[in-house]
Order: sequence, then structure tokens, then C-alpha cells
Amino acid sequence: MAETEGFVLQSIDYKEDHKILYLYTEQGHQTVIAYRVKKMNNIQRFLSQRGSLIRFKRPQKELDALQDGTLINAYETIKQDPIAYTRLLHILELVRHVIDDHSNHHKMFHFLTKLFDQMNQSSDTEIYQFIFELKLLHFIGYGLNFKQCNICQSTNNLVFHPSSGGVICPKHIKDLSDTYRYDIYEVLAHYYYIDISQDTPRQIPNTKRLKIAHIIDMLYDEFVGYKTKSSQILKQMKKI
Repeated sequence: MAETEGFVLQSIDYKEDHKILYLYTEQGHQTVIAYRVKKMNNIQRFLSQRGSLIRFKRPQKELDALQDGTLINAYETIKQDPIAYTRLLHILELVRHVIDDHSNHHKMFHFLTKLFDQMNQSSDTEIYQFIFELKLLHFIGYGLNFKQCNICQSTNNLVFHPSSGGVICPKHIKDLSDTYRYDIYEVLAHYYYIDISQDTPRQIPNTKRLKIAHIIDMLYDEFVGYKTKSSQILKQMKKI
């Protein structure tokens, strides 16, 4: 039986001592039962922690037993920071609920390994949350346009309009209240196109972070229609 690797997206209790693990692998979403992992003397109980990367024998059917599981990376640095860990959970929720079975799982899985490695070494996980959210839009088919007006292909005096999914020239938009000029959408473009395996993400001040987060929320309301529980928790944590 071939081995595979997977991120633990969610772990729920099953009967008295077991857990059901929802995993994301190079082959896509998989669900397994981790038997007896809730017992304190079971050395594999740590495999059920959300956000961990584990290796295991590839299941032959849905709800097959987890076999020969080993921990590859627990991302302990992230998990020691409540806000960083909540950002990680937000990303995992999006992976579970937004990425469908027909996606390029190989591409997304390897992007996630790079992303989480970077987050685990960074003191600024919010930037990586932005990068994931923007790249996920493209991954699920809602690519953003930063090059020219969506209507007339003009490249003059462009503004970013979230509902249009990109930049647009002023003469083709009636309401400018929800538009953002170059200093903001240039940052969006930077995070949207960046290759995190080669380049270091740009740091931005809090004033721009608030605008970037607000724009991403609008994009997800418009094109995705799914809000994670973790994103709501993050907003509450920021208020404390």
C-alpha cells in the first residue's frame, strides 16, 4: 500500500476513543478513522492535531483506518501563538470547504507546504494569510485582473473595484466609493503574484493592512460566499 502525506484539516471525536480525521493530500480530500488515538497511552494521539502534516498509508476507501501514521511537521511555532494558529485554522477551513474534488491538488498541496513552512518561521503570519486568500481566488477560478480596464482595456487612471474582480477605468464605473487606487491595488497585485519560494513578501503599515483585509473580505463575499469560523474569531481577538 502506497504512502501519502496529508494536512489534518479537522479532527472530530468518534465514539469513545477514536477520531475522524479530515485530511488534504496530493490526491485531494481524504477521510480516515484514527482508532484509539484518544487513549493517553497511544503514541499516535498527536497525529490528530489540526494543522499537523502527517505521513500514512493511502486509504483504499472512505473512512478507512489510519495506518502507519507518522508526524512530519507539527508547526509548533505557529501553534504557540494563538493569533497565528487561528490564521492557520482559517486557511485549513478554506481548504476543506472551498477546494473541490476536481482541483489541481498536487499544486495546492505543495503550495501549502511552502506556505506553512514560511509561516512557521515568520513573526508576521497575517501577510501569508493575505497571500493564501488571494491565490486561492485564482485557484478556484476567480482570477483577478490588475493589468487593464475590465471593459475597455484602457491602462489609464485605473482603480481597483472588488465587485468587478479587478481594475477598471473611472468612466466605466458609476460608484467610486468602493474603489481603490494604485497604492493599494499594487500591494494586492504583489501578494497575488508573489512566488513565496523565491521572494520575501513586502511588509506594509497597519493602515494598508486594514484596507487589504477589507478588500479581501469583499472579494470573498462577492465570489466565494463562505466565511470561516476562524475568521470571525480573528476579528474578535483583534478587538481585545
